Amino acid sequence: MTIEPVRSKRRPVLIALAIAVVLAVVASAVVIALTNFAGQQRKESLALLKEDRLTSLVEARGKIQPAVNAYLAAYKKARNVPASREDAEKNSAKERDEFQQAVDSARTALNDVQTGNGAGGEAETIAVAITQLGDSYQAYLDSMEGLVESYPQFEGLFREDAGCSGLFVGSKAANLRERQTLLAQAAVPCREAVNQLKKSKNISYVEFARTLDNEIAQLESHAETTAKSEENYNEFVRLKDEYVKKIDDATARNAPEAEYLKIADELKALNTRIRNNRSEFDFAAKRYVSGVKDMPTLVEDVFSKNVAAQIKHHDTVIPVRVQVLKDAIDAELAE
Repeated sequence: MTIEPVRSKRRPVLIALAIAVVLAVVASAVVIALTNFAGQQRKESLALLKEDRLTSLVEARGKIQPAVNAYLAAYKKARNVPASREDAEKNSAKERDEFQQAVDSARTALNDVQTGNGAGGEAETIAVAITQLGDSYQAYLDSMEGLVESYPQFEGLFREDAGCSGLFVGSKAANLRERQTLLAQAAVPCREAVNQLKKSKNISYVEFARTLDNEIAQLESHAETTAKSEENYNEFVRLKDEYVKKIDDATARNAPEAEYLKIADELKALNTRIRNNRSEFDFAAKRYVSGVKDMPTLVEDVFSKNVAAQIKHHDTVIPVRVQVLKDAIDAELAE
């Protein structure tokens, strides 16, 4: 008789455990493979960001300034033909379009850097560096766009029969009150033009417009003071003639001493008013003349100093931001 071996109840359990161990090992291998694959992808993405996208970003920015200069030169040349603002804009449209294309390309390059970093959520250093670079780069593009967009407004401010050209009315006025009146009239269209320039995306134009607005107010104030002083002077001349007659009359009547003393006190008070009036006139007149003389320098400084300093700032900051991002990428790739 054959005796059947007794099946152990442990065997199915051991088999199940073995299968579980094998599956766990396989799963671990898959996880490791996927992790290695993701890590490799991440490194390739970071390398692409550093070598290609950042290079494109830098090259795109390098085309902005030449495009700006080409447009400004073309517009100014067209305006000096002479031509109207509309004609100048039409005759410089080619350079304007080329500038806009350069800006659009730069924005595309920036977008590629911002959206294609592939660093993942844990690469905080890279994310921060990209944000800082993006803010500086975008500020530069906005600034240059504002420089070009608002140039016709700025360039035309002091052209004849436009904007602020009527501010310089000294030779057209017969007296200081007429000068004050003509200035007040000229200030209206000038302020309208200045307020438009204040809306520019370029801070140099905005600061210039604010300064010019203040200068206009100062000119108006000084013009009013000098006009009033001139009128006061004419009144003083009339009063002087009256006092000459008073003294002659008192002398003819052999007036008492008290009357002479009263006239002397009145003349002393009048002389004080004349001195004060002269002081106010001299102060306002000097400031008015200085304001008019300084106007060309105020205009020239927009590009020679303010815009130049603005560009220098961007030229300093942006390369630093780029290098910081490259260093952050290198540190991440080295891990």
